[in-house]
Amino acid sequence: MMRAAAFAAEAHAKQKRKIGNIPYVNHVIRVGHGAAQAGLSTEAVAAALLHDVVEDTRYTLEDLKRRFPDRVVELVHLMTQWWPDDAPQEVKEREKPKYYGAILKDPEAIDIKLLDRADNLRDMVRAIPSARRWAEKYYARTKEEITPLYEASRNEKIRNAYGEAFDALRRALDRR
Repeated sequence: MMRAAAFAAEAHAKQKRKIGNIPYVNHVIRVGHGAAQAGLSTEAVAAALLHDVVEDTRYTLEDLKRRFPDRVVELVHLMTQWWPDDAPQEVKEREKPKYYGAILKDPEAIDIKLLDRADNLRDMVRAIPSARRWAEKYYARTKEEITPLYEASRNEKIRNAYGEAFDALRRALDRR
């Protein structure tokens, strides 16, 4: 786990979160901490720390394969979006069901994804004053895409963390 935390800190060193302009590594540390607190395996905690490395940095799955156990890399792969952000809508519509279907087959992947989204939802609550439309879209997309994962999770700590974050964003959006 310490190697994963150090690697994540290096990989995300110069990045900032879109919301709040805080160091990006804070996000992955919170997700990793949540995984540890919820009792996930050491490999899942490492993957939680590394979950955005391939998607958001110059590092590839091959780089991770040289440094971490297969299970960690497998989980990171499941957390990594399978299409580029600028992909045409038809590509996203084709790939998203496959992506979420693969996550649904792995209980630890489900739980890492829920922890990741919970942290993002908490950030959205803080962003509402300046990014309400973005928060509204994120909430709607979360409701549609993540609800099946929430329903499939058997980890009560993670379900509670996600549920609280989801409800907090809903309440914040309800305040006009």
